[in-house]
Amino acid sequence: MIQHRILSKQELHQLSSQISEIEKKTSAEIRVVVRHRKHWSERKLTPRQVAHREFVSLGMAKTEGGMGILVFILVSERQFELLADSGILKVLPNEYWAGIAGKLSEHFSKQNFYHGLRMSLQEIGEILEQKLPQTGKNPDELPNDIIEE
Repeated sequence: MIQHRILSKQELHQLSSQISEIEKKTSAEIRVVVRHRKHWSERKLTPRQVAHREFVSLGMAKTEGGMGILVFILVSERQFELLADSGILKVLPNEYWAGIAGKLSEHFSKQNFYHGLRMSLQEIGEILEQKLPQTGKNPDELPNDIIEE
């Protein structure tokens, strides 16, 4: 049973299009997953562990050069996680992600999920374009849709 969605269909489409545009200019593969609650089998896991499981199950750990980025939101626990694979962390260390997390947290605390995601994706896209620009052989390895369940 899905509870009240935090993003409208139009917002989901706009964010998906934004991800597509970012990926055309960079080497990164970005996914956004909104989970309303943990699955029963995950009840004893931390949000970070659940996000890591999601990262692996989505095939994000298999991107060429380790270029996966996951924005994982766990609505019921009012938590989110930003996971970046090894290729991303080489140029954008954990300190960078802490700054993004702080801005997301501020937006999310005001229930402003769409704007927070949009602004954070824009910032991520701008830095990725500088640090990890598209190389010419840049397959779109993963879907760009937002998963909300």
